[in-house]
Amino acid sequence: SSLRQAAEEVDAIWKFALTDEDTTKLNEFALHVEQTLGLECEWSWHDQVDIARKGNSKGKRLTQFVESQGGSMQDVIAFGDNYNDISMLEAAGIGVAMGNADDAVKARANIVIGDNTTDSIAQYIYTHLL
Repeated sequence: SSLRQAAEEVDAIWKFALTDEDTTKLNEFALHVEQTLGLECEWSWHDQVDIARKGNSKGKRLTQFVESQGGSMQDVIAFGDNYNDISMLEAAGIGVAMGNADDAVKARANIVIGDNTTDSIAQYIYTHLL
């Protein structure tokens, strides 16, 4: 029922997300968190911010996993549609943005396909990988 209670009941928190219709207030809070707590804020949508330890981005974590398996990020295709996917799209050999993504996300991808409400990921895989 509360963030404090949830935080006290778990062994680890990777990240948490906050949302608010008042994006000015949310921006101010995110800046305060980064400056005073040394955490990092990554926007997952225009009115939602993910808060985590610095460097805990999708791009960094995906890179660490791929390299731990002996792979190269040049061999990775990543699909994303939100701001918090940008680091992953940029780290991958091919970053694919969904058609419903914000233009800022699309601009950071190599390719833009259809919306996430369609079978566009499956079609991309069938067309380009199989």
